Formats: sequence, C-alpha cells, structure tokens
Amino acid sequence: MKSPLSHIVFEVTQECNLSCLYCYNHWRRKESTAMESVFKGSMKTLKKLIDTVDFSHIVFTGGEPFLADGFNELVLKCRMKSKGVTVISNGTKGTYRDYKLLCEMGVSLFEFPLHAENYEIHDKLAGCCNAFQSVIDSIRILSEIKMECCVICVLTKLNINNLQKTLDFADNMGIRRFMIARFNIGGRGIENVDTLLPSLLELRKAFSIADGFAQTHKMRISSNVCVPKCIIDPRDYPHISISACGSDLTKRPITVDFSGNVRMCNHSPYIMGNIHSDSIDSILSSEYVNAWQTTRPKYCSDCSQWSDCRGGCRAASEQLGLSIEHEDPIIGMMKGIDCRNNKR
Repeated sequence: MKSPLSHIVFEVTQECNLSCLYCYNHWRRKESTAMESVFKGSMKTLKKLIDTVDFSHIVFTGGEPFLADGFNELVLKCRMKSKGVTVISNGTKGTYRDYKLLCEMGVSLFEFPLHAENYEIHDKLAGCCNAFQSVIDSIRILSEIKMECCVICVLTKLNINNLQKTLDFADNMGIRRFMIARFNIGGRGIENVDTLLPSLLELRKAFSIADGFAQTHKMRISSNVCVPKCIIDPRDYPHISISACGSDLTKRPITVDFSGNVRMCNHSPYIMGNIHSDSIDSILSSEYVNAWQTTRPKYCSDCSQWSDCRGGCRAASEQLGLSIEHEDPIIGMMKGIDCRNNKR
C-alpha cells in the first residue's frame, strides 16, 4: 500500500540564475554548496515517488525549475499519471514556447514573484537586473494563453511600504491570485536579516492593507508561509486566507529533492532520509518526525493557539542552528523577547 500525502514539493534543481537577497534555500547559506541535478537521477526519483507515495498534486520548484535538465519530460511524466502540477518559478527563464507547452500538458498553476510595482525594488531584491521586466513578460504570456498565474510578494523592509501600489499594479494586470509571504529567515536571507526584516508594526500594517484590498477587489489574497499567531493573528484579517503548518503530517509540504532526499518542508535543512534507501513510511514515522509532532517550545507552553500555530516556522530555527525545541526566531526579533529564556 502506498503512503498517502496530499501533495509533494519536488525540488527539481538547486541551480538558479538569480541571487535573491531573501532566498531561504538551505544550500544558499554561506557554509553550504548546491548539488548538481541530472535528468536520469531526477526521473528515477520521480518514478520512485509515483510508485511508493499516494499523492494527487506535485509542486515543481528549485532553484529555478526551468534550468533543470529535462524539466518538461518530468512534468509530462506526472501528467501521464494524472498528477496535478504547479510550477514555482522566478519568472525569468520560461519562454512563450515553454509556457504554451506546459499549459497544453495540463499544468494547473504558475507562481512568480512580484515584489514591487517598479523594477528598482524588485530587481534589488532579486539581485539581478531586468528580473522585473522578465516577470511582467511571463505574466503577460500566461494571460495571452489563458493560463492561471499567482504572484508572490515577499514582505521585506525594502518593499513592505509599497504593498498598496504593488496590489494596484497586479490588479491592473489582471492578476486574481496574490500571495503575501513574510520574510522567512534562512539561506542567503540569514546574512541579510538586518536589511530585510520589517518591524512588527510594518508587517501588521501590510496585512491590514492586504485584507482591505481583498475585501474590495476581485482578488484572492493568501498568506501561505506560516506566521506565529502572536505575530499575525488570522482573526484580525478575515478576508485573507492565512495558512499554518498543522499537525496533520499528510497535509504538510513534505519536500523531496532530485536525489531522493526527504525533508519536512522546503525550508528545513534537515534530511530525514532518502527514498532510494529508506521506505517513505519509515521516514515519516521516524523519531525526528515524531519530535516535530510532540515537541512544544518553552515559549509556547501556555499559548492557547498552540494546536493551530505550533510555534510558527521551526524550520527557520533549524537554519539558524537551533533545534525544533525553539519557536520561530522572528518572535524574538520582532517582539524584543529573549525567547530562549522565555523573557517577556
């Protein structure tokens, strides 16, 4: 019997043509190096996933998936097995032919970054000139071929005060799905925390702006990067869909890279096992996974919202060299709290 998971996040490559200041990929940390993917190995891993895991949807990401060897063939393999497919791209490498072909295969959604309404801010965050124009071109192509697109705005100190203008810009382009993502510390973003982390007041104001926009416009706005509820309480923003990493393992963004390494999510740097040497059942029932389910940070010990929040993104704690016994590090950074000693 196959192990059931609602979806799989598949990191098809670690290669990327951008140098985003906020990049959370763990191999972008100073002490890490990226692995090189090859089509044969990626297809072997994908076939193993299809044979051993009962999932209905797969999210292709990276790195930049359009740089992966044989990317179209990997997508086709999934579509031939009736798997739903989402592609998360930086929007700079896909061509009209690429998007048209993937659309004809049945890709259901593309996700691109859109961090501002102007190129100066977007390109600075992307660490690359002309990234903004490439994203705009990609959005227009998808509109022309009538393909759904969701844009993602990572909220940082550099762009958070432009959110209203960015929402207006996206709305005028016909975007109907907009995702706000708080800056989640990890990867290259670790060395840029002081430059990128907004204040608590700025973050809450941005969520209020997004909530008001969703109420008055035909745009679906969501926040899919979990945020501690003591930082952002979803009840204050009823018109935004705000998700969290819950306790249901089958619904978590279990992440598998092209070589078969399995992680709790695409933010966590910890490899739980490899599907080519370990069964997925044994990986998902390991002591580490069990600790994720049962460990409660001291700071969260008396919180009534623990069952929904679960300490925010504890994978960010792992990236900072802390353990999953530590709550999301932005709690301390934004609220001026020494979280490790539970001082308020």
